[in-house]
Amino acid sequence: MKTLFYCITGIVMLIILSSTCKPFEEVSEVPEIHFKSYTPFLADTLDMTIQAGELIFSFQDGDADFGLSLTNPFGDTVNFFLVPYQKINGTYEAIDEDIYGRKYAIYNNERLVRTGQNKTIRGEIKLQIFYLLTPPFDTIRYDFYIVDRAGHESNTDSTTDIWF
Repeated sequence: MKTLFYCITGIVMLIILSSTCKPFEEVSEVPEIHFKSYTPFLADTLDMTIQAGELIFSFQDGDADFGLSLTNPFGDTVNFFLVPYQKINGTYEAIDEDIYGRKYAIYNNERLVRTGQNKTIRGEIKLQIFYLLTPPFDTIRYDFYIVDRAGHESNTDSTTDIWF
């Protein structure tokens, strides 16, 4: 009788414990990004006002190796890429990436460091883009992607139309 009581108690405890545990979420080691918003604004510089915009996107990386290392000055120096397109008659055509594209360095900080079993990092990045020379196009958009320290390229996402 005592044995039956202990067996039933053990089974009930296992059911309770297994129903309260969250399953381990596996996230790919390849980073993933998603466009959230692009907001244009005018920025005041020392002696003039220029066009600017704030790009916001979310990201996640399963092995937490996104962000350039401050301790390795000889590693990669760019990990965020904006590829420009102009809109002509409703279709997008590539424009000179060297002139109108952007490349940025997003550095690793204490919020991007994870240890232990679940190293997944998630967050939101806000990036301000300044146009010292206004592009000669009335409508552009950017495709953008990130690259982690292992060289994994994220998916490519696009901004909404940007008007000048």
